[in-house]
Amino acid sequence: MTTVDKAMELLHQFSLERLEIGLNDLAKLTGEDKAVIRRLLISLTNSGFIEQNPENRKYFLGSGFLALARLREATVPMVKATQIVSEWLCKKTSETVHVSIPGPSGMSTVAYNLPQRGNVINLRPAERYPFHASASGLAFLSFCTLETQDRLLDLPREQMTRHTVTDHDELQSVLTATKARGYALSRNGVEVGVASVAMPFFVDAADPAGTIAIAVPDMNLTADHRATLVKNMQVAVRKLEFALTGTSSVQAPEHTDQAG
Repeated sequence: MTTVDKAMELLHQFSLERLEIGLNDLAKLTGEDKAVIRRLLISLTNSGFIEQNPENRKYFLGSGFLALARLREATVPMVKATQIVSEWLCKKTSETVHVSIPGPSGMSTVAYNLPQRGNVINLRPAERYPFHASASGLAFLSFCTLETQDRLLDLPREQMTRHTVTDHDELQSVLTATKARGYALSRNGVEVGVASVAMPFFVDAADPAGTIAIAVPDMNLTADHRATLVKNMQVAVRKLEFALTGTSSVQAPEHTDQAG
């Protein structure tokens, strides 16, 4: 593993649940020697990507990421576009919506919205959703290139619930059915009681740029409700692709209100 790989692995340990991490814990989480972690921390601190809390000596992500985030957003204004589309789809369906982009080990949320009613699926925005278990991941796997798919299927597949598909052949069957259907469906694969549907969106590459997903309580995902969600999700994908590229890979579904 290169020094850059080790630095990336260190940075990936931070999350909403672990905003600050001490040296000893970082060594345990990454499996690296404390001396190696200390050198990485010094380098990242000098670059502004890591800062240290003087009171407890723990480390947290630094302001150096803000400048890069601004440059990325200026180059491809995906965050703003995804948030607008996510909000529209949430209001349209009255369900939890999240837009995700692929990372090294799963899909990371870049935009999300929760409807203003009681029985909804809550979302942890910093959580990475695994490729093999989540609707977002299955949608990405089903529509990416075979080269990308083979690489991602080599990743470890955690049995998150008793419903999670981890067998390679069974998962391939799921991906084939997903691509033929045009969208991914996951029921209880990541969390029992949660069902999701998801579709990919494309920007300028053979692989999807990300996915749009709608999460609902499993008991609420009837055939009729799923059909309605999918129609509105198709519209959302068109909206997002038009916002990012001026064109779309998805045809407009029939009998669906596209206003908004």
